Amino acid sequence: MSIRKFALSALALSAAASAQAQSSYNVYGVIDLSVASMQLSGLPTAADNKRTTKVDSNSMTTSYLGFKGLEDLGGGLKAGFVLEAFLRPDTGAQGRSDANTTVTPNVPADNFWGRAANVYLQSDLGKLTVGRQGNLLFGQVVSYNPFGGAFGLSPAVRLTFGRWGNDRGDSSWSNAVTYSTPNLAGFTGTVSYQAGEDSALNERNSYALSANYVNGPFAVGGAWQTVRSAEAPKVNLTQGQRQNFGLFGTSYDFGVLKLFGQYGEFSNSGYSGALRIDTQLYQLGTSVPVGASGKVLLSYGESKEKPVSGGTTPVTKHRITSLGYDHNLSKRTDVYAVVMVDKEQLPRYESGTSLVFGLRHAF
Repeated sequence: MSIRKFALSALALSAAASAQAQSSYNVYGVIDLSVASMQLSGLPTAADNKRTTKVDSNSMTTSYLGFKGLEDLGGGLKAGFVLEAFLRPDTGAQGRSDANTTVTPNVPADNFWGRAANVYLQSDLGKLTVGRQGNLLFGQVVSYNPFGGAFGLSPAVRLTFGRWGNDRGDSSWSNAVTYSTPNLAGFTGTVSYQAGEDSALNERNSYALSANYVNGPFAVGGAWQTVRSAEAPKVNLTQGQRQNFGLFGTSYDFGVLKLFGQYGEFSNSGYSGALRIDTQLYQLGTSVPVGASGKVLLSYGESKEKPVSGGTTPVTKHRITSLGYDHNLSKRTDVYAVVMVDKEQLPRYESGTSLVFGLRHAF
């Protein structure tokens, strides 16, 4: 080989290595499956209040498959993308649930990339993200309770975005633009905008903001959103409907245990009947390490719904208590056992107790 050819080959290999170093692509996700004996609060004749043994998915984490990429553009600027799809590994179905056509209005099914579908630019000045992305309020719910984003088992999640929650949006926002500050001595702030994209103005623009401060074992944060539009799997809003949701949370890690606390309020306007309500809620919890690989999780959450003028829902309290143990078999695999007691204060309603044993693997 001539010196010239050798030099050209070396330059080509160097350029390829440099391009590979400047860009990265990953496939990742979580698979969560459990065996459970489930019983939720409700009328004794209702299906939910009847005990059911099932193989279920997504009790501790909603399973998903993700793809992401990052490119270094130079000068401290980076560009990236995220695509994430929910799935139900107990049946192999995509999304968190199927469409529900038995209620009015009908509830649509998840979009395929229902968890995230966005691109972003990031530098020392912060991060700008465009597309479907995580909701700021859901991020606050997850950050300050011991069960994190467990839709099946976390009282905080179930009373906000889950089965018993009154959130009219979703845990992710479509058609969104979000700016996040860099970490400024422990402080981070984020603002988010969701375009209503409706010329008839039934659905209008939504807004959210959040702020968090972390200093060693102490963390505190808060968020506020005004929802005036919604995408699948939540029902579209009509003209004049709006919901405000504010949440405050804090945590402190003492080493021997970590304490969590949250307080939030929902306020609906433009609604009638059962949805003409305001909601207050709080959650208290703790996480206690057990050896190097395990931890005990305990959380109590309570919400109180009260009708505003013209509302038809009676004053209702809902209480959920979850006690569990989570044990790491490796950095990516854990097993868990949780008992959850579900109570709703309505005439003739009976409480329910569920027992869940799960296996979760991240890749």
